[in-house]
Amino acid sequence: MTSKENIIGQILECSPWDDRLAPGLMSYGFQEPSKIWKDLISLSRCANFKKLYPHFFSKLLEISLRSHNADLALHNLQSFSEKFSDKDHLFTQLSDSEGLLEALIFLFSGSQVLTDSLLSEPSYVNWLGLPGTLTKSKSKDILIRDFYEWEGFDEKDFSALLRKFKKREYIRIGLRDLLGNVELMETVGDISNLADVCLQSAYEKANRDLQKKHGIPSYEDEDGNLKVAEFAVLGMGKLGGQELNYSSDIDLIYIYTSSHGETQPGPSQPITGIKISNHEYFSKLARQITKYINEITSEGNVFRVDLDLRPDGPSGEITNSLASCETYYQSWGRTWERQAMIKARVSAGSEALGRKFFAMMEPFIYRCSLDFEAIEEIKSMKISINQSLKDKKSGNIKLGFGGIREIEFFIQAYQLLFGGRDKELRTRGSLKALEVLKNKNIIVEEDYLCLSEAYIFLRHLENRVQITFGLQTHQLPENDADRVVLAKKMRIEGKTMEELLVNLMKVYESHTSFVGKIYSEQFAEKEKREAAEKISWEWEQSREGEILFSEEALASIPLIRDPVQAFRFLKVFRDGSAFSHPSEKSIKVFNFILPKIIDQCGRIPSPGAAIENLCRFVEATGARESFLNLFQENEKFLELLLILFGGSGLLSQIIIQKPELVDLLTDMDAVYQFKTIEKITEDLDKYLLAGTTLDEKSLILRRFKQAEELRIGVRYLIKEADLESTLSDLSNLADVFLQAVFKLACEEVSQKSDDPVAKKFCIVGMGKLGGRELNFGSDLDVIFVYDEPEENDGTHYSAISQLIYKLTSEMTSAGYAYKIDTDLRPEGGAGVLVMSIRGYQHYFKTRARIWEQQAMVRSRVVAGNQEVGEKFMERVHDFVFKDDFEYSALIEISRMRERMELELAQEKTKGKNVKLGFGGIADIEFAMQILQLIHGKKNPRLRKTNTMSALDMFVAQGMIDRSKASQAKENYLFLRRLECALRIIRETPTNNLTKEVRDLAQLARLMSYTGNEEDKLANALLEDYEKHTVQMREYYRETIGQLLRTGPRSSSAEGNKNMPIDTIN
Repeated sequence: MTSKENIIGQILECSPWDDRLAPGLMSYGFQEPSKIWKDLISLSRCANFKKLYPHFFSKLLEISLRSHNADLALHNLQSFSEKFSDKDHLFTQLSDSEGLLEALIFLFSGSQVLTDSLLSEPSYVNWLGLPGTLTKSKSKDILIRDFYEWEGFDEKDFSALLRKFKKREYIRIGLRDLLGNVELMETVGDISNLADVCLQSAYEKANRDLQKKHGIPSYEDEDGNLKVAEFAVLGMGKLGGQELNYSSDIDLIYIYTSSHGETQPGPSQPITGIKISNHEYFSKLARQITKYINEITSEGNVFRVDLDLRPDGPSGEITNSLASCETYYQSWGRTWERQAMIKARVSAGSEALGRKFFAMMEPFIYRCSLDFEAIEEIKSMKISINQSLKDKKSGNIKLGFGGIREIEFFIQAYQLLFGGRDKELRTRGSLKALEVLKNKNIIVEEDYLCLSEAYIFLRHLENRVQITFGLQTHQLPENDADRVVLAKKMRIEGKTMEELLVNLMKVYESHTSFVGKIYSEQFAEKEKREAAEKISWEWEQSREGEILFSEEALASIPLIRDPVQAFRFLKVFRDGSAFSHPSEKSIKVFNFILPKIIDQCGRIPSPGAAIENLCRFVEATGARESFLNLFQENEKFLELLLILFGGSGLLSQIIIQKPELVDLLTDMDAVYQFKTIEKITEDLDKYLLAGTTLDEKSLILRRFKQAEELRIGVRYLIKEADLESTLSDLSNLADVFLQAVFKLACEEVSQKSDDPVAKKFCIVGMGKLGGRELNFGSDLDVIFVYDEPEENDGTHYSAISQLIYKLTSEMTSAGYAYKIDTDLRPEGGAGVLVMSIRGYQHYFKTRARIWEQQAMVRSRVVAGNQEVGEKFMERVHDFVFKDDFEYSALIEISRMRERMELELAQEKTKGKNVKLGFGGIADIEFAMQILQLIHGKKNPRLRKTNTMSALDMFVAQGMIDRSKASQAKENYLFLRRLECALRIIRETPTNNLTKEVRDLAQLARLMSYTGNEEDKLANALLEDYEKHTVQMREYYRETIGQLLRTGPRSSSAEGNKNMPIDTIN
């Protein structure tokens, strides 16, 4: 028997400690084997491991050897197990998922503060075990959705929920770091995104509450128009640079528009308190945000808040108006404040106000002349820091010799020196700034690589010191044992503790020595100052734009279709229309932005389309010179437009035909912030106030829908929202639109009739709308239902239905909003447009077919009378979910799927069809719907209209294997992303893959494939398509095949050979 088998045997027998076990346990990384033996025996008594989980302790020992601190990991695992009354549930999870067990061991061994968070909420282990939780980062969009959609969310518990949410997300972020799955910038970016989301949520909550009490802060502009005063939270320091540590303070400055004015009641919102001045309002707002984030409660705080960087520091006002900021910084602003502003950005609140602030601050931060005095002040600051550390222990990772602060000061010195003349240097992130310095030949590549490696190492070191106990420390541990654990976290090589210790300090001293040397020599010699002045002069003489203005330069852009045509468009953009005379200034501005256009075109799917659409858009506005200047001032806006114009022909046409929608894209608040369905409804209600007639309101509705669809599309293209969030947003928009047209239709019909129209009517969404999976350009599958006594002929409801159809689908000067498809109603196109619940109930019992039963799986009420909707859905569920699902129905549905592939997809002649073809989206949808039809009666929790929600619920109920479900989900999401790309990349949506290599390469680029060679991009996409569709078909066949072999009881129900197979999904 091996030593390992002997140890496990002794554990399972709960044997007393035997000194002979010590060497074996120490070989698995345990330092105090006699102590941890108690924990092992306690664990072994939690369940019948020998019978139920025979391999558990073997896996545990192997993972412990790789962990950061095996003794601590085991002790924390034993404490964690005590939190569960149903220990078999826990150990079943850990035995079935080695990845989850490894994650917990690394967490328990690497961070006591995160371990304590999990011990306080042990149910989070289920969340950690879900596919995707630990495999990828979360965008701010997903984070804020997760917060608002958290189960049991209640604004009354806002402060406690915010703290719990932050703790939960810290476990996820920290664990990904401890497992070594992520790079530094991903980790610090995730922490910074989480801080932004917490600040934004706190701002929204505090602002809502204050507006209810005091009204909306307002002021008069220069023309005497009443405007809403705005508020922004500026993130400074590491938060501003999106480089937060685990235990960083968040440095904030609060600003607002104007102190001249006071609060006013909203359009339909009486106030419960008194009017107050803008300054008082925003001071209250700033204090409440600070309290939500900084206050220590029984749940701790969210983040420590530091407001000392504001004007006048701790003695200054908590928030300042733009005018007040301008006066302060112009009159008393110091070099360290210029330096601090380099990293500043809007973390929460109004992006538009932030842009005004930074435009105002630009001359203060960045000087046109070379300012060596500022560099000397920076050096003096660092000398002062060194003096303050003189009598303290060495090993300060942040402030010590060659530490992080010296790298940051090194970078910022060059930014202050040259940033006035080169906007590319005005970047907040340290690593990105180093890359720009290298690209500008300010530092040599060798120094760039050494500084980057040093920065990454030191930031990792600082983070992993802080993650242990959650303390704000920058000091290397004093004792050797803690340094050994730190070495393991840093993935330092070494077979013994001594080797780990020596190698850690060797790497640390190597990096700090290099940083200390290069920092101390920066600008120390006259020659280096002269070199800096020469660089400045060379930039002044640069004419990069003139060189790039050629067909040859455009032809070098990857994936460009017709460089000659693109050049013609650019020429018109530079010179204006025929017979116009461009000014020397406009040509100079064009030459300035042209390199940015070409650089961005190298990264987007359709560079030729981007250039053409950009030029068409500018021409449609009739304001060429204004946009040239805007692009020069706001490169982010230019980048956003190029991503839109080069990524989506469908969305590009919206903004080219309606150039006024460009205001939406200049509003960063609209682009970057998630909108709840309540917020969309609120915005639409405000827009509709401007309309007095039905026609006016109809146009407003269409324009609002187009603007929102454009906003949602841009968020998807810039990867602010993922696919599932985007489809959910499009579905929410459709819901809000239908709710609005329902209301308008009822009002209009009521006005034209003698009696008020009873509103016992609802709209039921089907298909993708019902499943909250609506895509760009999707039709709306709906049915209209009313509930009246039998003698009522439903005339009013027919009129309402027809008006809803007209308001939604009729072509107007603003186009149509959606195409409505009502073919899923009884008898399809030959049936009545609207039917009563009684009528549906009779139809379900007498004539409804199996395809209609399947279609109703995805039905949900989207607008109208809620009571009528609930009553109708009860009848639907009685029809759809039955005690016995007939075998003949299973045969019929599987044959219907075959017919869809053969008769509708027609892949042999039309090409691969992502939706209906072999292994297409319909495979997983049919599989889920069949399983729901079979099991939905006994288990109502399975009645999900959304495909992925249904799959997740089957997994949660233990009815589908987790690994198979994970693979099916990956296949489904790949195909849905491809479907989405096909629907937006061209002006006309399609579900068919093209055979042209360049088109396939552009699709691949839109789906985030990397590379510039068309053949490789196209082949990579086709290979993945083949892989995912084959796996999808295998999953479908396995699911259906198993049901056909062991399926539901057969009956004599007659099949229908003529079901409309194109109306199910």
